[in-house]
Amino acid sequence: MKTLILVRHANALPAYEAGVTTDAARPLSEEGRQKATLTARALAEQNLHPQVIYTSPLLRAVQTAEILAQTLGAPLSQETVLNGMYDESSARDFLAEQLQGHDTILAVGHNPNISYLTHLLCGKAYHFAPGSFAVVDMQDKNNPQILSFGE
Repeated sequence: MKTLILVRHANALPAYEAGVTTDAARPLSEEGRQKATLTARALAEQNLHPQVIYTSPLLRAVQTAEILAQTLGAPLSQETVLNGMYDESSARDFLAEQLQGHDTILAVGHNPNISYLTHLLCGKAYHFAPGSFAVVDMQDKNNPQILSFGE
């Protein structure tokens, strides 16, 4: 089976609180670190172990991906196409290409792109709160199906 796991980064600090001047440099909050840990455990409990985790290069996404990687035991790859500035069809095409060489992959990104991507793939809109995830069966690339959704 081909499985795609989509994760929205966990809660991040506002720039002024973090003392940073760019959105890209916003780190996870303590709440975000805890949420990413809970998300990782929820995926592990579903026996989901991606061969690779693709992440937006923005700090809050990278930190979320690092926490997921610690629990799920997968290497990380930072991909600009997941930074929230590309349209969802670009992200879909990138992830579909990556699935050709793997059975299960995970992608950490931003909203609204993660929500739009899920809708583009499955025809159903989901609200992705920080740290939420969708597990998508991609075996039939013409008819992907949501296997589970977690907040």
